[in-house]
Amino acid sequence: MRARRSRSWAAWVTSALLHALIAVLVLRAGDRAARRTPAPAAPDAVELDFEVRADPSPLPSPRQAGRGDQKGPSPLPSPRQAGRGDQKQAAAPSPSPLPSPPSPSAPLRADEGAGDAPRVDLSFGALRDDIKGRFVGPPPPEGTLRARPGRPSVDEMRVEMERQQDAVANVDKGRVDPLLYDYLRGARSRFKQEAERLADDLSVGAGDAARGWGRGYLNTLRDVNRGVIGARTDRPPEAGGDARNETSRGADVLGQYVEAHRQAAAGAEERSAEVCVDVAAGRETAVSLRRSSGNAALDRLTVESFTKAAAARPVPPDARRGLACYELRISAFRMPPLPFISCSFDIGISGPTCVWPYKKVTSVKGRLLSVDYPPADGGATQHPSLLRKPR
Repeated sequence: MRARRSRSWAAWVTSALLHALIAVLVLRAGDRAARRTPAPAAPDAVELDFEVRADPSPLPSPRQAGRGDQKGPSPLPSPRQAGRGDQKQAAAPSPSPLPSPPSPSAPLRADEGAGDAPRVDLSFGALRDDIKGRFVGPPPPEGTLRARPGRPSVDEMRVEMERQQDAVANVDKGRVDPLLYDYLRGARSRFKQEAERLADDLSVGAGDAARGWGRGYLNTLRDVNRGVIGARTDRPPEAGGDARNETSRGADVLGQYVEAHRQAAAGAEERSAEVCVDVAAGRETAVSLRRSSGNAALDRLTVESFTKAAAARPVPPDARRGLACYELRISAFRMPPLPFISCSFDIGISGPTCVWPYKKVTSVKGRLLSVDYPPADGGATQHPSLLRKPR
């Protein structure tokens, strides 16, 4: 029992001695390393090399100092120059005396200070007149400065546009001599039969019919967006605002057939010619073709019909002089593929007429487009303002 206690105490003592020895060795090694690393010596003094010169130029302003293109001398020396202060101090020249101000007659040099250098104008306008004359070519010929012959001015185009609008407004407002409608009725009775034959000759095949239906649908959408046919479709409610008892707009089958017929007619194949009749008391009425239809037979028929109508109806002495323009239009289209048959009766013109799906339908229309009355004084109409005058 005593032998075991003596061995344990001996082990504890031996361990403590070893740890103490290791600690002593570590502390001594640290002291030796601290002695080998010398502490940096603080500099006793710092030598700076400054070169003092008498510079008459003023200090740069903060705006000039911020520009990158104007670089002045740096007030502080670089570290390399600071380390060589004793060498530069011995080799530094003596300060130069103050320079005298330049005389007014002395020329300015480009290498002078920034404060004395003038601002150089490099623009083209700063050159002398004789130098600028070298870059300017000879004056253009006189004919180039004048307007091209036959080209109207802006004021002339405006007056012409207003004159055409007034001519159309004369028909819309009813400011038309009844004699002009007599010419239209006489011409219609002469071109009706021949124009129907020309309309029947218009080719409307399967492809033409499909394209015509598409054009009619697009034309209907355009008219609805413009508000032309909005009043016809926007009907007032019939059930007092009750949506359950309100009749749908698409429930009228006959009305939808009429709409399909109207859309097909809107996309028909058309040819139109325009003629103008110059009416004046005391002289023969002249008829001229204003716009061709592309169909020689239709153009000839239009001119002949109005010429014969004007010859059969002499101009009264009190008739107002004017230029009346008419249009003769023929069209042809095919009915859409809908299950319907429709018949109509026109007294005195064509009698009963019936249509069915894919039937070719022709139409002949003549109307008065515009009436242009010359000014009362016989001169050209001039408007000093760009504002539209009331019609």
